[in-house]
Amino acid sequence: MKNLRSTFRLRFMLLLAACVALTLGSFWIMEVMRKNTEQLLPSAPRVAPDYYVENFNYVQLALDGKPRYNISGQRLTHNPADDSFDVNLPVIRSLDKLRPPMTLRSNTAKITDNNSKVDMFGNVNADRLGTPTSSKFHLQTEYLRLLPDDDIMTSDKAVAITIDQSQMNGVGMYANNATQELRLLGNVRGTYRAAIPRKTK
Repeated sequence: MKNLRSTFRLRFMLLLAACVALTLGSFWIMEVMRKNTEQLLPSAPRVAPDYYVENFNYVQLALDGKPRYNISGQRLTHNPADDSFDVNLPVIRSLDKLRPPMTLRSNTAKITDNNSKVDMFGNVNADRLGTPTSSKFHLQTEYLRLLPDDDIMTSDKAVAITIDQSQMNGVGMYANNATQELRLLGNVRGTYRAAIPRKTK
């Protein structure tokens, strides 16, 4: 009887050990499969901003190493999902000495396409001082797209433009600061006043 109990106890212990080993083995297989699946599946793109810079000043150089323009602002935030930047209170200044200097300001801006496109939103103002070769220029709108590498500005919103003493309003605009070409695309109205002749030495 004692031997029978010992045999039963031994068989029970072996069966229990086999069950424990099977359970641990199953858990290990499941863990390996989970890790392999995570490695095979693409990781979810990061959506939240990954860094920000406060009170920044960024200078973009031309291919010859000369400064083209600089962008400064209160805060710059990087979005890794599309490699774009959000800017609070941006100020953009052209630095090309061969072209009339332009300064742009707005409430916010979004920089995309490897810094080649800047969309400016809210109380957008663009100013160019008068020079012996160019007229004084001021633009106000609620939205402006700037292509800084090409010195081009466009908008599909209402714009108000002052050139020297003349004023124009319209909806939709194309402006090229390099060639001083300006087009208003719709609902155009304005007041023209002859510019005061510039003094020449």
